[in-house]
Amino acid sequence: GAYIKLLKDEPTLDIATMDNESPYVIMFGPDACGDTNKVHFILRHQNPISGEWEEKHATDTPTPKKDAKSHLYTLVVKTDNSYEIYVDLDVKSKGSLLEDMSPPVNPSKVIDDPTDSKPTDWVDEKKIKDPDATKPDDWDEDAPKKIPDADATIPSDWLQDEPDNVPDPSAKMPSDWDEEEDGDWEAPLVPNPKCKKVSGCGEWTRPLIDNPDYKGNGRRL
Repeated sequence: GAYIKLLKDEPTLDIATMDNESPYVIMFGPDACGDTNKVHFILRHQNPISGEWEEKHATDTPTPKKDAKSHLYTLVVKTDNSYEIYVDLDVKSKGSLLEDMSPPVNPSKVIDDPTDSKPTDWVDEKKIKDPDATKPDDWDEDAPKKIPDADATIPSDWLQDEPDNVPDPSAKMPSDWDEEEDGDWEAPLVPNPKCKKVSGCGEWTRPLIDNPDYKGNGRRL
């Protein structure tokens, strides 16, 4: 990491004994060690009621650049409780000290009751299978979901005797082709040009439509 820590000016501050656990006010800078890959912005805030200090992490920070060049990381904290993070003088993220930190500086007005517990007769499922439901006598589980459209007819320009693909008439057998060793040479297939201006070629089959008698597997609702 290449981040810095701004210390709190207090009488007990002793630079000679400072270590990683020494309290700070703001921690800022790039950190790409191990699984971490972000630009840190952490604010230590003192709860005005409890007096306890807590770390507040910016929720949206840029990733550090990883190359052989030098880069400038800048944090601007404004008097209106907003902040901006720059990388090489370009704004990469911005936010509010009061709204975009985790946990939030201003706690929620309403929180879960820590003394509350789930009632013993509470049921999580909103719906259950109807135990009184039975499968109708006319329910056909084998009926397909789709069936051929009985009203469909083959288009008048459909060429049933023409294949979708034909041998490429412009293809030539390679000069080094040995039919005794390589077998009979066959030209590669290309789309049949006769099929381009008609509805289709080859065997025609009726399109599928939804089966009005389809019911699926019988199940309770």
